[in-house]
Amino acid sequence: MSSLPFIAARHLKSRHDFSFITVIGYLSIAGLAIGVCVLILTLSILNGFERQIQEKIISFDGHIRLKSYLGGPLPATNSLLDSVMRRIPEILDRAPYVHHSAVLRYGLKTEGVFLEGISAKKAKSVFGTPDLLLSGEFHFQENEDGYSGIVVGSALAEKLGLSTGNRVVLFDLSTIGSLGKPPRLGQFYVAGTYKTGLREYDETIVYMDITSAQQLVGYDDKITGEILKLESAQSAAPVADKLNQLAGYPYFPSTWKDRHHDLFAWLSVQKYPITIIFALTALVAIINITSSLTMIVMEKVRDIGVLRAMGYSRRGISGLFVLEGGVVGLVGALLGEVLALVLGLLQMKYGILRIPEDVYFMKELPILFEVIHFVTVGAIAFLLALGATLYPSWKASCILPGEAVRYE
Repeated sequence: MSSLPFIAARHLKSRHDFSFITVIGYLSIAGLAIGVCVLILTLSILNGFERQIQEKIISFDGHIRLKSYLGGPLPATNSLLDSVMRRIPEILDRAPYVHHSAVLRYGLKTEGVFLEGISAKKAKSVFGTPDLLLSGEFHFQENEDGYSGIVVGSALAEKLGLSTGNRVVLFDLSTIGSLGKPPRLGQFYVAGTYKTGLREYDETIVYMDITSAQQLVGYDDKITGEILKLESAQSAAPVADKLNQLAGYPYFPSTWKDRHHDLFAWLSVQKYPITIIFALTALVAIINITSSLTMIVMEKVRDIGVLRAMGYSRRGISGLFVLEGGVVGLVGALLGEVLALVLGLLQMKYGILRIPEDVYFMKELPILFEVIHFVTVGAIAFLLALGATLYPSWKASCILPGEAVRYE
């Protein structure tokens, strides 16, 4: 009936005989709004963490690394591989690299590291470490004393007391302790320091010119593999599959997600219990909606009896309270979404909530909104609010006109 929305609005807005019912009604809307807000923010924070970690890993690891199955050196040039690369349009750039274990010595201090030999120009093209400098510059040019430059992580520099301009010695770890062979070593100077926020990388990765790395580790004109830059991170898996099919043995492609599978699997698993826990907040609000509507039914027995006497069917009476619950659910869901959007934008702009960078790899609590979260959380909250009206609406529809007005 067309008058149902009017009656529902009067029920929701009118002052009840028991003021507690009015308070419960407002608390139901507020509770649902808070539950929706918390759930959207939780999902957005989890997505933000995943995106930030993904961007950091790709920035210094590249989208795909193509190397040997057994990890040994590969030829620096291969016409067949060049042909395969040209057939995959998603590959925007490629950079040969050398990755090898070594020992870095400064004064009386030594530390085990991994050398990452690469062209400085190509490094700026295929990943973002050159943009993460704390001091100096990302280059490997020789200084006035004829020593080539290297770039070290901030944690390694802190541990050894290094600063830009300091001279260090690098030893090829595989030659240390070999009988009858002197260790391969070279002197370099620190051209710059970088900071990714991932301490295990900042402590161990040393960037240097690929030619110097080849000479130091005895690779001659060979390389460990190639770093590939793609159109997007999501295309890494399909491109890796194509490389597996077309390049074949001995080339083995590994994506950024393959190399950090445990980390991203952990992040994915964390989403479920965290989401369920915060969804319970909204469930409490749904119970409040049932309580408030049940109390309204108890209070409005006479009004319901009059409506039944005027010809309203049981279905119409049920529809009245379903409509009231729908209004509460809709208002609560919309308020929660607006609140989540406002709080999220404030965090994104001002970074109000800060977290320890050495633990979480970032300084501020990250937020990444997705439209699908607003749609699904809002829709589920609204549907649950409608579900919460089933008992009150059934109770109201069972009231008989004669019983309702017997004592009036």
